[in-house]
Amino acid sequence: MKNQIEQAALAIKSAKNIVAFTGAGISVESGIPPFRGEGGIWNTYDPIVLDLDYFFSHYSQSWEAIKSIFYDFLKDKKPNEAHHVLAKWESNLRLNAIITQNIDNLHI
Repeated sequence: MKNQIEQAALAIKSAKNIVAFTGAGISVESGIPPFRGEGGIWNTYDPIVLDLDYFFSHYSQSWEAIKSIFYDFLKDKKPNEAHHVLAKWESNLRLNAIITQNIDNLHI
């Protein structure tokens, strides 16, 4: 494992361009569970509430779920050390882009 970490560090150090791909795992330390899996958001909410057809036919239920998930639940979450490291790399021109599927707005 140590050898793999050293190889990764060397690759990052010598790279001309770096792109970070992030997913739900980066925000778990900030108190945001992933959508799927143990403790995931979809264990609390039915994913159908975000389906467009369901939204149009059940507007108030969908809106309450959306508000609960994306406003109430995420409002107090703060970026964690991983977010700060990526932001530092970006400001030092080491990181060219962050590509994420996250909707938590924690990438700074």
